[in-house]
Amino acid sequence: MYQLYEAKDMRNSPYNLRRYYYYNNPSSAKYGQRVVLTGNLDTMQNAYAHNTKWYYSEASDVLVTNTYKDRIMMRLAETYLLQAEAQLMQGHTDDAAASINEVRRRAGVDDITGANVTLDFILDERARELTGEENRRLTLMRTGKLVDRTKLYNPVAGPTIAPHNNLLPIPQSEIDLNKDAKLEQNPDYKK
Repeated sequence: MYQLYEAKDMRNSPYNLRRYYYYNNPSSAKYGQRVVLTGNLDTMQNAYAHNTKWYYSEASDVLVTNTYKDRIMMRLAETYLLQAEAQLMQGHTDDAAASINEVRRRAGVDDITGANVTLDFILDERARELTGEENRRLTLMRTGKLVDRTKLYNPVAGPTIAPHNNLLPIPQSEIDLNKDAKLEQNPDYKK
């Protein structure tokens, strides 16, 4: 979330991504001042950059578990990005670039060419456009990029992720319920 966007990308706006925090207790000497963050900033115990798509909730609901904002189920931008992925897999990189450019133009960033289109570029564009809307792990599992991108971008999970993590373990209760055929545990997960 820190280096993903071009400066003029409207998806990088402070109205879309909150990166800065301010003291809001009027009785504090630091009231109104920016909070200086130190240490590991990307944890739930500390302040972290996050999107503001779900900011509509009751003030008393500090965890924002009940929002009254519409939940997005499907977006045209995601359709364009899925189409671009299919076009890339068919070798039609210029068509894939045209699909991606439909999304990028709305965001106010420059067009790309077919030479720019890779699966990693599409995944980055999905991250820019669909932050907080998609199940990122499923997308990375589906594209076979979970392990590579976790190692590259996640300093906490990267050192321990392994190729077998692209599949999740099957709960033993599900294996036991399967009476008509033998259901094997996914590879490298112990029973």
